Amino acid sequence: MKGKGRANAFTPAEGLKDFLYTLKEKGIKIGLVTSGLYEKAMPEIISAFNTLGMGDPKDFYDAIISAGFPLGKGRVGTLGELSPKPHPWLYAETSNVGLGIPFSERNSVVGIEDSGAGVCSVRLAGFTTIGISGGNIESSGTKDFCQHYKENLSEIAKLILG
Repeated sequence: MKGKGRANAFTPAEGLKDFLYTLKEKGIKIGLVTSGLYEKAMPEIISAFNTLGMGDPKDFYDAIISAGFPLGKGRVGTLGELSPKPHPWLYAETSNVGLGIPFSERNSVVGIEDSGAGVCSVRLAGFTTIGISGGNIESSGTKDFCQHYKENLSEIAKLILG
């Protein structure tokens, strides 16, 4: 859990750090969703934040959902172990419990995904889906389920921030 995995194992998407900080500066709540088990996902997330020089991800994100633990404010958790992507609970739980956004305000929530299962999960949860290239969205045949599809985080920032 110390995030001391193999050096250089994480290669961040171009502009990731600036993208995340820009969203924070604009007051946008940010949740991280993974259907990976906590024991595997959290060391990887911590290692990624170490690589980016961003501190503790639990202090940065407003909610982190991973498989294996129930969600609580300031903690990582999910129903994902029982209901992995594409089940909508991962995103619904992140939005409602983790970020405090009720389902009635779902039009203010976007999910950014690079996987076909994730795209389905976001759509089933009732949120706007932004696909990003680099994953398996096109090869899985789920690109048409994205309301928007962008090549990189810079394009997504322009879409979200106007």
